Amino acid sequence: MEAMRGPSTKGIARAAFAAAIMGALGLGAVAAWLRRGLPFEGADLSERAAYLLKHSHCWTWGWLVCTLGALSVVNLYRALAGRWRSACEEKCRLAMVLASAGLAADLSGVAIWMIAAPGLGPESLALVDKLAMAFSLFTAKILYSLAGLLLVWAGWRELPRGLGVLSLAVWLAGFIVAGKTACDGGSHLLWPLAALVVLFVTWSALLGFHGLRAVAGGGGGASFSPDPRD
Repeated sequence: MEAMRGPSTKGIARAAFAAAIMGALGLGAVAAWLRRGLPFEGADLSERAAYLLKHSHCWTWGWLVCTLGALSVVNLYRALAGRWRSACEEKCRLAMVLASAGLAADLSGVAIWMIAAPGLGPESLALVDKLAMAFSLFTAKILYSLAGLLLVWAGWRELPRGLGVLSLAVWLAGFIVAGKTACDGGSHLLWPLAALVVLFVTWSALLGFHGLRAVAGGGGGASFSPDPRD
């Protein structure tokens, strides 16, 4: 009866694929619409302010895509926590508390950048950058990474070792982004952030394929436990 508790394996696979797709779209939105308005490459503040004023609609749409990406991450966490709660209830509950707090911080930073940044002068834009990065790139990344670590710990016996090890690289990349935000002020964050997203997208996609193989009854090694609903 334990297998009836929490999301089905198909549900986890769907959540994993959704997180991978939205992560890739978010990376594309940063490259196409947000990159020139962000402080990650040390661009001149006046040039960034002019870009935001001229391309405010693209700026808004880019952040909305990133918002959907953040929601899909926490949705995947929710699916995994529901799967493993019966075996590790305390870890899964704490993971969801951290993930929810991370989402709140992330969306706060996104809202500051999306709504407050366009139309500001260089000095005000620098202050907005600091506030947004403190929420979205420092606090949120730490909380997301801690939540991910707890969830992988809770489900370690069910995951293939390759997926478990890859997940550790994802959470480490999250901590690196947070550390560079604190130390460098965001001026060299583009490639660490890109690495984090690529690692997460890869891990999520592989997790989704692993779930599909488990449903089909194929593959060897560690696997999700059978679920009668699949």
